[in-house]
Amino acid sequence: METFFEIILALVLIAYVIRIASPYILAYFLKKLEKKVRSKFTQDNSKNFNSSSNRNATKKEKVGEYVDFEEID
Repeated sequence: METFFEIILALVLIAYVIRIASPYILAYFLKKLEKKVRSKFTQDNSKNFNSSSNRNATKKEKVGEYVDFEEID
């Protein structure tokens, strides 16, 4: 009977510790996730910025000749 009470006491203590520690554990994982998302976001933005500037540069290089049309009455 004594072992049964020790098991119940251990379960209650574990539940209490988990209840107290869970906000800190959750905050830790959310900060870690935020860092990953921020780094991925900045990498994607820098890639998009560089690729858009490269596309604009190539478009400007491929300019055809200018034709001036005159109206005929």
